[in-house]
Amino acid sequence: YKTRCGKYKRIGDGLQTDAIADDGYTYDFYFRNEPVAKKWISLGLLPMHARLLHMFENFNDLHHSVNMDNLFNSVNFTIAAPTCKTKVRTQGVLRKSNRGAPPCVYQEELSGKAAERARGCVKVSVLMEDPWVNGLVVASVFDQ
Repeated sequence: YKTRCGKYKRIGDGLQTDAIADDGYTYDFYFRNEPVAKKWISLGLLPMHARLLHMFENFNDLHHSVNMDNLFNSVNFTIAAPTCKTKVRTQGVLRKSNRGAPPCVYQEELSGKAAERARGCVKVSVLMEDPWVNGLVVASVFDQ
């Protein structure tokens, strides 16, 4: 007998979706139980990224800028988004581990006076001459 739908929801708790929303309006959504496009998976993207790219391709015009939180963002996803037919640009917080952040922007863990001196320090890395997207910027700010 199945008591869970996915990892977190109990049967009967409702459906899980990914959505594009802003200012109280939902523009598009994708049910997580629906299969995702193989074209994005074959590029090494996660199913959640394939769902987002599907929704991006439903935009009516080009060059939207989408703000992402650390749950959805990754370097591979940020590189793939401008290659979809609506050429979406993404920006936002990137987790340090397992999301493709270049080690050159990692900042060491500091405490006490050393942390106070480093607060606001910015490290930046720019990906150049990539065949998919040129000029991807990854930055980190020390703010512990």
